[in-house]
Amino acid sequence: MDYRKLIQQYKQYIISGIILFSITCSVIVIVLVNSRQDTLPEDELVPNSVSSLQSSDQESTTAQIYVDIKGAVEKPGLYEGTLNMRVWDAVMLAGGVKDIADTKRVNFSERIADQMVIYIPEIGEEAQSAENNSQSEESQSKDVNKINLNQASEAELQTLPGVGQKKAQEIIRYREENGGFKTIEEIKNISGFGEKTFEKLKDAITS
Repeated sequence: MDYRKLIQQYKQYIISGIILFSITCSVIVIVLVNSRQDTLPEDELVPNSVSSLQSSDQESTTAQIYVDIKGAVEKPGLYEGTLNMRVWDAVMLAGGVKDIADTKRVNFSERIADQMVIYIPEIGEEAQSAENNSQSEESQSKDVNKINLNQASEAELQTLPGVGQKKAQEIIRYREENGGFKTIEEIKNISGFGEKTFEKLKDAITS
């Protein structure tokens, strides 16, 4: 049998068969690769997600933050910490509390946060602080009800006893020319505001 003639005779069919075989193999490989890619997320996505979450948690808990520790501690000041720390941990950075510290009023189990101010009060400090705050608020309340010579409008100045439009304008002119009133007594420098008039106004004005 002459194989050369046989190959020559069926050459076209042989080449077509080789091409078809190659295409078939390529299709099978592509299908297998795509199938593998589709199944990978189900097996590997969850571990990757868990790993990502763990990494994120670690970064958040170890992130550097700063807290300002004041009051009855050994070394008040600014300290660096992490988000997983408690108030007690931060206070320990400041050398711990003093013997005079009122520890009953502090929640040492609270987690710290960035820019947090931790204040440790002294024993008996609350009553004194509350009294001072009350006096301060009372003083501020009285000042709020007074007419400010440096800020009041012409209409507001006219609500003062014995002050009409002309005197209100004189007060405004004086503060503009002299850079404002340093004290309420300066109003006596304005014509028409003598000692008697000042006595009527002093409890109603402020500078």
